[in-house]
Amino acid sequence: MSKVLIELSESARNARSMILQSLAVVNNGEIASKLGLDPTTLSKMKNEKKNNGLSELDVFCELLQLIGLKIVAADDVYCSVETAEATRELLRNCFNSPDYMRILFK
Repeated sequence: MSKVLIELSESARNARSMILQSLAVVNNGEIASKLGLDPTTLSKMKNEKKNNGLSELDVFCELLQLIGLKIVAADDVYCSVETAEATRELLRNCFNSPDYMRILFK
């Protein structure tokens, strides 16, 4: 069986980086225990490369990218593209109004 090495997408690399940075500041033994895993199993999930050149964590991060999901910090607030575009349009219209600007900066 030949090895097919897969390169992680930018989105998957960013997700992997976020996960590893978060794991770097917590007790991995406690995390593993809460997942019902041995700490060495969690370590292998992060670090052990399979035949395709990816760790289990890499595969999970690439899976998220392929199905259109991403990882964000729990305390970050995000909105849809549609909401952001509507907000941009609202602000553009408001900032073109001298009356709005006068009220805003009273």
